[in-house]
Amino acid sequence: MALADILVAISSHADQRIAEARTVHQKHLTQLREASERAIAGKKQSIAQQKEQRKNQLKAKAENHAAMVKRNALLRKKRELLDSTYAAVTEKLSALPPNTVEPLLRACLKSIRGKGIIHPARKHADLLKRLADSAQFSMGEPIDAAGGFLFSSLKQEQDCTFEHLISEVLRPQTELEVSRSLFTAA
Repeated sequence: MALADILVAISSHADQRIAEARTVHQKHLTQLREASERAIAGKKQSIAQQKEQRKNQLKAKAENHAAMVKRNALLRKKRELLDSTYAAVTEKLSALPPNTVEPLLRACLKSIRGKGIIHPARKHADLLKRLADSAQFSMGEPIDAAGGFLFSSLKQEQDCTFEHLISEVLRPQTELEVSRSLFTAA
């Protein structure tokens, strides 16, 4: 019976070793599963944070874009209002009677040093014929302008039309003040 006892002992020892190996294997599997679940939870949390961060970035970008579009629309509207204001100034200047416009046209004529041709606005052709020194200026064809004239010679050209005087002389000097008057809250 000794052989049977040895076989039983070997079998028992083998069963015990198998049980221990299973236990170790189960613990190892449990540890792997827990580590995997922790890693997955960490990844999910990281992805959720990245998603939230990306969402916040997109929201901020959209808000900045909307603010820029709004600001540009507001600036465009302000530019239109300034343009219409200066266009109204040109119309008002053009509507003034000849005796009121005469000092302005006389000053424009005095600013010209050379001899040449004056192309008057149709509205001021008669007034300029009377004001212009015939020794210095000859009259050319009338032009389509709100008022004033164009001077040209071989050496120079000078635009004294009301449109030019308003846009290139008056507007640069007064636009900031006019903008403040129009667009600041009282």
